[in-house]
Amino acid sequence: MLDPASGIAFPELSPAKLAARFSPLAGLARLGVAVSGGPDSTALLILLDRWRREGAVPPALVVLTVDHGLRPEAAREADAVVALATRLGHAAEKLIWRHAGPPPVSGIQAEARAARYRLLCEAARRHRLDAVLLAHTRDDQAETLLMHLARGSGVAGLAAMPAERTFDGVRFLRPLLDVAKADLVALLDAAGIAYVTDPSNAADRYARVRVRKAMPALAGLGLTADRLAGTARRMARAEAALAAATDDLLARSAVDHAGVWSVDAGVLAAAPDEIALRLIVRLIRAIRPSEHPPRAEAPETWHAAFRAGAAPRRATMAGVVLHLRSDRLWLYAEAGRRGLPETPVDGDGIHLWDGRLGVSIAGSNGRRLIIGPGGGDPGGMPAAAAASLPAVRAADGADLPAGLTIDIRPIGPESVGQDEDYLPMAWQGGADNLS
Repeated sequence: MLDPASGIAFPELSPAKLAARFSPLAGLARLGVAVSGGPDSTALLILLDRWRREGAVPPALVVLTVDHGLRPEAAREADAVVALATRLGHAAEKLIWRHAGPPPVSGIQAEARAARYRLLCEAARRHRLDAVLLAHTRDDQAETLLMHLARGSGVAGLAAMPAERTFDGVRFLRPLLDVAKADLVALLDAAGIAYVTDPSNAADRYARVRVRKAMPALAGLGLTADRLAGTARRMARAEAALAAATDDLLARSAVDHAGVWSVDAGVLAAAPDEIALRLIVRLIRAIRPSEHPPRAEAPETWHAAFRAGAAPRRATMAGVVLHLRSDRLWLYAEAGRRGLPETPVDGDGIHLWDGRLGVSIAGSNGRRLIIGPGGGDPGGMPAAAAASLPAVRAADGADLPAGLTIDIRPIGPESVGQDEDYLPMAWQGGADNLS
């Protein structure tokens, strides 16, 4: 079917099938689509465009493409994506990764991925998008599972990529996780729509590429992409059940002291090992926010000693102290060799302290203040735990203004309410589809 507006010969696509695939998006007003120009993301854009034409009140689309600056062709490829979006009648923006220095050499894929997500999140807020769509496929899902298996991941890692995840306050959706990449390529070829192939997708120095090249041999053993993706779906169900059990343990045993946590040691000891370990890791990440949880060995070793009644009174992992005291386990930030910071601030506002706590100040009357470690009345917690929390004082040593109000809130990772493996979970996909 030739579309007169864009001049693109769309393949015949069933409106019913498109509606079934994208129906969860129908209630959203503004959607972003991450498009690299590769076949997967280009096909996603074409499918969404066709679905919008069939809908009664379709959401507006904003096409987002990243010029990563790592290849000479990158800017031209991004421009081609913008041109295609314009032909289809959608708003588009080219996002440019501006390097502070020369492009990185080691860890380039990880750095590029982090930069893409940062740029996409900024654009989502700028365009007030309800969600951003990513074009990861069944093949990407299978590759991710195998990569996590090679790292020794547990249930969460083997669940591979979720269909939905919130990252830095932005909702990301993957509507093509059950679609084969070959079907998307066939769709574009039938429509005569050009796409680019990133040469890094064939570079053996990348683990994902090596896994991808091994897939045909694995399929001969029965480990097809379809079966691996099915395993990931079943692991996702198991992960949801484990996360719910951890939620329950959190509610029954843990108390949030606004930057310090305590856990009923008896309830923790009675919990199944996996659930107790997940709770410990979750609280560590709540206290010291990080992209990745600590590796498995440290929490597992500590918990085994704890269950045996032989845990040390104090232990430290990932910058967090685990302090057994009486019938409670206290978790709080380690000061480290440099101690906790003394942060000068001017006036009212929300100030980030120690990279983990938001200190909201009002009524300062413009006075210069210092946010530093507390060390006040512990109020039942260990003195070192109290000292890990911030206190505010006047920079000139005078009394604080009357009426000054201070509110302290943790600014932790959004995954505190979720569960992940102790090993890093790859929030990633194929290099050609804005993973």
